[in-house]
Amino acid sequence: MPKKKLIRQGDFPYHVTTRNNNRDWFSIPMYEVWDICKEALIYAQEKEKVQINCFVLMSNHYHLLLTTPNENIDRFMMHFNWRISYLISLRTSRINHKFSNRYKWSIVTEQNYLYNVYRYIYQNPIRAGISEACIDYPYTSLHFSSFEAELFQYRPHIDYAGAKQLIERRYDTEFDDCIRKSLKKSYFTPKQSISALYLKRLKDFKITI
Repeated sequence: MPKKKLIRQGDFPYHVTTRNNNRDWFSIPMYEVWDICKEALIYAQEKEKVQINCFVLMSNHYHLLLTTPNENIDRFMMHFNWRISYLISLRTSRINHKFSNRYKWSIVTEQNYLYNVYRYIYQNPIRAGISEACIDYPYTSLHFSSFEAELFQYRPHIDYAGAKQLIERRYDTEFDDCIRKSLKKSYFTPKQSISALYLKRLKDFKITI
């Protein structure tokens, strides 16, 4: 299948995910990978300014929501992924740590859908069975310090304290699968055939992008 053509824009957030080769686990402890990712965010921000809206690190991949006012997602991601690979290679003495393929992305243009994208990203550890609540998982932007937030240009569209019940709200697996499939498209677009209940859930929380 040919790669979809990159759409550069600066108005709406991108959901981005990148996975390790062969879905292997990172070969160093997660707390070290977490520190590497934060260092890579600083490095990439020095090269290309973006706004980090949400970040979750999993055992062999990450999820990132970011806004690119300068329409520079490709340049930022090049620096970010390169820096992660470089630093992991230094820590492990493995030459050329690589991600499995180019990052995958989707643009979220509808503010009515954006909350559910946040919820989907933050609930990855819950779906993986390694956390009981989003806030309990240590490797997410929910735990960025105020100093880190400034360094990373961390600009979330929603605040956890004010949206806790909404972010932590659980839906069924089929609904989350609807979110996952929608994020595979260039523009986040649920199937027209989804039920009225799912459509209501997708639009049950309005925030301003």
